[in-house]
Amino acid sequence: MGGPLTRLGLVAVVCSTAVSLALTLGRQPTASACGSQRPFDFDTYEAQDYVSVYGTAIQMAAEGKVVTAPYNINGTADGLIDLRYQGLQMGPRTARLPENTALRIPPTIFKSIAWIEANWSNAASSVPYGGVGPVLRSFDCGYGLAQVTSGMGDNTGTPTASQAIIGTDFVFNLAEGARILADKWNSAPKYRPIAGNGDPASIEDWYFAIWSYNGFAFVNHPLNPNLNPLRGGTQSPIYHCYDPSAASYQATSSGGPAFGYGDYTYQERVYGCMRYPPYPSQGATTVRMWQPQTFLMPDFTIPSVAAAFSPEVFLSCEDQGFGAGCTAAMDFPTTIPDKQIIPHPDLTPPADPALTAALLGNPMFQYSGSQNVSLFVMRDGTVTRSSLTVTNVGLGVAPFRVRTSAPWIIVRHDTDPTGRTIDGGVAVGSDKSVVIRAATSGQPPIAQQGYTSQLIITIDPAQMPRGVSSGTVVIEPLFGGGGTFSVSVTGVKSFNYQTVLPGLSTSP
Repeated sequence: MGGPLTRLGLVAVVCSTAVSLALTLGRQPTASACGSQRPFDFDTYEAQDYVSVYGTAIQMAAEGKVVTAPYNINGTADGLIDLRYQGLQMGPRTARLPENTALRIPPTIFKSIAWIEANWSNAASSVPYGGVGPVLRSFDCGYGLAQVTSGMGDNTGTPTASQAIIGTDFVFNLAEGARILADKWNSAPKYRPIAGNGDPASIEDWYFAIWSYNGFAFVNHPLNPNLNPLRGGTQSPIYHCYDPSAASYQATSSGGPAFGYGDYTYQERVYGCMRYPPYPSQGATTVRMWQPQTFLMPDFTIPSVAAAFSPEVFLSCEDQGFGAGCTAAMDFPTTIPDKQIIPHPDLTPPADPALTAALLGNPMFQYSGSQNVSLFVMRDGTVTRSSLTVTNVGLGVAPFRVRTSAPWIIVRHDTDPTGRTIDGGVAVGSDKSVVIRAATSGQPPIAQQGYTSQLIITIDPAQMPRGVSSGTVVIEPLFGGGGTFSVSVTGVKSFNYQTVLPGLSTSP
């Protein structure tokens, strides 16, 4: 991962690596991360100019300029969306200052994390850049660009408004990813060690927060004996991000690197891509996706650093639940004057707050379809269906949630696999060009202005009891105006349904 890749190759690497890393680094797939129900199925929009759009969105999220206030889509606890940036604490263990929203996450750290997590892809590999389709979802239910896993489990069968907007809209997905990363930083010193003086402006001081984004576990310990000590070729290993010019690339006779993605710890990968940013397209060699950053990795030849990274110290503290009483032993200095070691800032200039409006747009929902439908399970097992369209007559991406009152009511696209049930999606305004067919060999892509989500409401016969049942489908805007759309659904499951409920007919 990290080198210039095509769209399909890029996401294929993400998906295949997830499984291999589970074995290489001891990270095992678990059903609990996805909750007791099925994983959510969301549609999302994949930006066409992803380098520029995602680069801006990532920086805005890292600086807390995306979501500045909570709001509620329906007046219930389930409808609350509060993805505000909480700010960062600052200072050493003995003089820690409270959260301050004026302090930003170094943007290049979050850019590199989004590359390591998802190769800057928000949608699944089947979705072309500029297209709409299923969100990128990992085996452990990490969603979208930031691969948000925390809080995304399905235990009720219906996503909360927050879960739905994280899964459908890349801007809010990144806002939540930034909140999670900030939370990892703020968990020190109570539950995490502190690097350096705990200065959020210093790239080196983020070492433990970056580690924690993937899980503060021994599999990511740089001195884990299961990792090859020769990776990176130095005492302070760093991932090459598949850049042959990187010293850590260590080219073999075949031309490839001596050590690949899975040979490095998570934080070594993130720092590596910060130093050796990827190129945006196959064959590019001049313009990188972000500016390379200068920093120093922990030098384990320095006694004070080596002591802090002793595996025994980590494992002992892990056994104690990483309480404040033991994390202090893992604090390490990032300023060592006699070694000419000082921390480095992220040189990315602050983003213009006005860019938020352009990212979010001004969505306005409009619906077309019957609000009272009757659906039937036929003698041969086939079912009838009703059509519904969700249109954005405003600007930008309009994310929405789909709620059904009963598991036998299914909402999906006509072209979706039979087993898919959509929990949320997007409609795109006419200000954006949307790719509806990816480029093929010898054929250019086909695009149109805007995207209307065309849905069908139908029945899952296996979930529906015999006789007559009633339920509802509700389409709720997660961001934007136009109001909700509610459909009353009557379902009939009887071989002789006309005698059960005379006069009913299917909705077109």
